[in-house]
Amino acid sequence: MLLLILVGYVLSGVDTSRLVLSLDSILWVALLLTALWSPGVPKRLRRVGLVATVVVLLTTLSLGLVASEAANGWRLLLLAVAQLSALLAILARITHHERVTLQTVMGGVAAYALIAFVMAAVFHSLELFTGMNSLDGVVAGGDYIYFSFVTLTTVGYGDITAATELAKRLAVVESFVGQVFLITLVARLVSLWGRPLR
Repeated sequence: MLLLILVGYVLSGVDTSRLVLSLDSILWVALLLTALWSPGVPKRLRRVGLVATVVVLLTTLSLGLVASEAANGWRLLLLAVAQLSALLAILARITHHERVTLQTVMGGVAAYALIAFVMAAVFHSLELFTGMNSLDGVVAGGDYIYFSFVTLTTVGYGDITAATELAKRLAVVESFVGQVFLITLVARLVSLWGRPLR
């Protein structure tokens, strides 16, 4: 799954054509389906994720017919729901591991990376819905993901900054969640490497 996430990141910075947007959405659908059908994922989460997957896929296909900012904003929000479902499915799966292995740690890292993708979709859709620049310094579609990863990891280069009050608050929430996630889950998994999870 981590490999699919990395491919999704690279693909998102290639182009903004309808073909690339469709391929990007199909990649995220594949990631979500992979995460949902892992053993140990609760049935309720699987059902919600499956509905989100179908909606994202149908919305992406309909975007080929409707080229508007509002439609793209809805596509991004639905994609964020699908990515969030994948994150929850990964967490549900790794909590059922008996021992902490490389697969467990990589699952934690994949879930951490998904936080950035969810927030990037939220930042981008916020801008599409409001018509205002939620981020200053954005020159390409991939800049939302770049800003989100810089915020999540608290690197803070400052080349792209939050421009609205809502965007500032979302950036603070993302950096806080990212740090808590990293020090509580990923660090704990690494410290338990090779030992029982429970």
